[in-house]
Amino acid sequence: MLTGYWEENSETLVITRANGQTRKVKNRSITTGSHKVFGVETFGQEIHVLTGPKSNRSPSRRVKFNDSGGYIGSARL
Repeated sequence: MLTGYWEENSETLVITRANGQTRKVKNRSITTGSHKVFGVETFGQEIHVLTGPKSNRSPSRRVKFNDSGGYIGSARL
């Protein structure tokens, strides 16, 4: 099972594959424009990081990564 979580202190996405391999992703596109992370979701072989402006109460953007930490893109929610 693929899992992911956000380390707030280091601003790093940690992805763990089913075989136990762990990847740490520090990508500027996650917190671009004073965004903060609201949560991390797993969809198949993708990790979606939910972000939004620090002044918002809910996320407004989804940043997508594959299971090896590669950036796929982002989309509005």
